[in-house]
Amino acid sequence: MPSQFEQKEDRVAYLNIEVPAEDFKKSLENAYLKNKRHFQVPGFRKGKAPYQIVVNHYGEGVLYDDAIDDAFPVAYESALKEHDLRPYSEPRINLSSISGADGLVFEARFALKPEVKLGEYKGIEAYRPPVEVSGEEIDAKIEEAQNKVARKVPVSDRALENGDTVTIDYVGKKDDVAFEGGTAEDFDLELGSNTFIPGFEDGIVGKNVGDEFDLLLTFPEEYQAEDLAGQEVVFEVKVKAATFTEVPDVNDDFVKDVSESSDTVEEYREEIRQELEKAAAEQADRVWERNIVEKIAENSEIVLSDFLIEDDVERELQRQSQQFEMYGLRYEDFLAYSGQTLASVRQQMAPNSRKNLVLAYTLDALDEEVAPEVTEEEVEALIADMAEKSQLSVEEYKEKYLEDNEEYKERLEYQVRSEKLLELLREWSVATDVDPHAHDHEHDHVHDENCDHDHEHVHDETCDHDHDEEDEDDEE
Repeated sequence: MPSQFEQKEDRVAYLNIEVPAEDFKKSLENAYLKNKRHFQVPGFRKGKAPYQIVVNHYGEGVLYDDAIDDAFPVAYESALKEHDLRPYSEPRINLSSISGADGLVFEARFALKPEVKLGEYKGIEAYRPPVEVSGEEIDAKIEEAQNKVARKVPVSDRALENGDTVTIDYVGKKDDVAFEGGTAEDFDLELGSNTFIPGFEDGIVGKNVGDEFDLLLTFPEEYQAEDLAGQEVVFEVKVKAATFTEVPDVNDDFVKDVSESSDTVEEYREEIRQELEKAAAEQADRVWERNIVEKIAENSEIVLSDFLIEDDVERELQRQSQQFEMYGLRYEDFLAYSGQTLASVRQQMAPNSRKNLVLAYTLDALDEEVAPEVTEEEVEALIADMAEKSQLSVEEYKEKYLEDNEEYKERLEYQVRSEKLLELLREWSVATDVDPHAHDHEHDHVHDENCDHDHEHVHDETCDHDHDEEDEDDEE
């Protein structure tokens, strides 16, 4: 199929593609076959009118949308192959002309691979956050361990208190008649959780297991059920059982139960400190890596198409929309409620998307420039680590994820190479304690696990933006 290619500003390809009349006629016929059951033409049973009769009756335009859908993929792929092009964005289509007699002519625009001319990337000075662990953080981890081994103990020899979990039967009545939604059996309620209307849980505090009593209460004026709002009711309550959470004291016996390497409280606190310092150091390195790449990007010349930003923003919008759908909500309704529109959200997202893409393609260029070598042993070590995290043997992990999946293995190799590249960047750079983003860096997440193009997140198995550095910039 005839086509012409032209590269224009900001790494945008323009393809003018012609689908000859004889080929487009086949697409029109395919569109007819797809939809013929819907066509009703006088003198014919529904869905039985021949192609030409349908065209004469409805006009050829009734088939155009489906005919374009049929013709476009073949014509587009053929033109890409003809000009040895690789698109880096979804195509934007402009229709030039269309008819069964003359065929289909359209223009496809898409982003080419961004152009990166690297500047200096050794000797970079970049901010690395300090690694600090406070006593409060250690206390919080110990409390977390206490809660994990805490146990539920029956309340038997005292009155009920806030924090106890009671098992109750209750019947709510208004004017001696049980009201809808006011009755339950064997209901577990944590006293002090404010799960029920004001006064209900307070009325149980001080009672004992086995007690049966009435609670005279008044529903709030703003209660959602209008027939109960502001109304006096009586709850008949029976306490059938109760438990409280027994948290172990922090002593040497507790330490031996929760730690594999410590025997005393002092040793355990030091163990936790080291764990927290390791995690904080890893996070500090992630921030440092991003700051290094930001500095390198500032030293470099980077040209990329706005199409990349538009596509990236659309992916993020789709992700957010899907999250709302999981809870039965519409994203558009949320935007309207918060006084926003899709257009305004796109505008807000675009600068951060551009920044992340610039950093991602800077890393790609560094990967090509430095070309860290990846050994089979390093890939095997990564597989073993992932298998352990997945609670699988190495053989099981390979069978599940790698068997007949060369693409996944390539992703693992890329992951190893990315980590080695970041290691080299840290070796070549100088860490400073001067934070250039003192007021806004906390909003600039280094590891956005939902982001398709954040290459600093080198261990994100779900990351979709996986540039194949072996591919050449085909349009050059």
